[in-house]
Amino acid sequence: MRLCSTARVLASALSVVSYVLLTHGHPLEGVSVNLAVQLLLIPFAWQTGAYDMITLSGVFSVINLQTLVTHLPHGN
Repeated sequence: MRLCSTARVLASALSVVSYVLLTHGHPLEGVSVNLAVQLLLIPFAWQTGAYDMITLSGVFSVINLQTLVTHLPHGN
């Protein structure tokens, strides 16, 4: 199996993990895993020419990063 296909399969499995984490009240972990999912999908989408999928992954990544920033503990 090619590396891009392996990354896509891993991203699909991790996507389920991220949503389970999010629905069980673990936003930092769930969003972090979801961000990794979006990054893993980009090589496969690039190889297949699915540029709309790359754009959507970018949008979701920005949302994930915003959520991470708002949920990070702030030092005093």
